[in-house]
Amino acid sequence: MSDDVATTAQVLSTNIFDSASEAIEAIAAADVLGLGIKVSNRLVQDEDDADSLAEEWVVELLTSIPTGDED
Repeated sequence: MSDDVATTAQVLSTNIFDSASEAIEAIAAADVLGLGIKVSNRLVQDEDDADSLAEEWVVELLTSIPTGDED
């Protein structure tokens, strides 16, 4: 697809979840609404224990479904 025809999906919101199950619920809701998503996870310092890490799930809701070549 040429650059002049392709449009990039806009981020509507970025949501951070503590568990994969919460992220999955958000993904299912986005699917029902026909929104695109980008999902990633990351490790952050645990708020309760400074010596350990906690996993967070980041779900970005997009105005449209991204194509495979969008970052």
